[in-house]
Amino acid sequence: MKIDYVKLSPTGNITVLVTSPVPREKQAAVAARLLAPDCVGGEQVGYLEAPTDPRAGARLQMMGGEFCGNAAMALGALLCRRDGLADGQLRSLRLEVSGNGGTVPCAILRDGDDWLGTVRMPLPTSIEQIDLIAGEAMFRAPLVRMPGIAHLIIPAGIGLGEAEVRQYLPQWNTAIGADALGALLWNAPSRFINPIVYVPSAGTLVREHGCGSGSAAVGCWLAAAAGKTCEMPVNQPGGTILVRAAILNGKLTVLSINGRVKLIDEGTLEL
Repeated sequence: MKIDYVKLSPTGNITVLVTSPVPREKQAAVAARLLAPDCVGGEQVGYLEAPTDPRAGARLQMMGGEFCGNAAMALGALLCRRDGLADGQLRSLRLEVSGNGGTVPCAILRDGDDWLGTVRMPLPTSIEQIDLIAGEAMFRAPLVRMPGIAHLIIPAGIGLGEAEVRQYLPQWNTAIGADALGALLWNAPSRFINPIVYVPSAGTLVREHGCGSGSAAVGCWLAAAAGKTCEMPVNQPGGTILVRAAILNGKLTVLSINGRVKLIDEGTLEL
């Protein structure tokens, strides 16, 4: 199978976008091969498909059918690159993204060799506190459910590290039942997240350098807790994502992320 791909970095969340057609039933297996260290490498794979909504510039189908704001931002940058967006120009577009029922508004600004992207994220379906078991210990953590993905926010004081999260994340998702489940190791004073994302259908458990939906989950959780609009940087290993979670009349009305996209590589290979 011939695979055309573009490898991009939206805030360090290394994303491989496959631009040649791949049948849905083969996408998980192709993604597993592409992400291997001896192949293209990266943290996630998305596939470009024809949109069903005439307003959408393209459809993004993620490797496990999940939703990803960073990958949407990367696709927006790729489309603007193909169209020859000039330095300093801004373009607004809509995208279809797996895990989300409607279209996702996206704005891309060309900034030299990079692109600055703003993605309007789908609003969470619920924000709750749940009990989790890790070995013999039990603790409570916020769970933010969003279309196509859910995120656990695990405060630094809990005492769980990356190894423990990797061990228990699939078990936690058995009870939560998300298409994709992120665990965000959250350090409040530094506004820093260390994201680990589990996608059951693709069989992947990845420590990501940046997570758009995770950043958005932290923003809307803090906004809901404070009862007012939250606009803040969320730091992560790959850089910083700006989040805006707007509260109007006690309700979350707008959720968006802003980040930088860099082109890493592109090519063709045979699988």
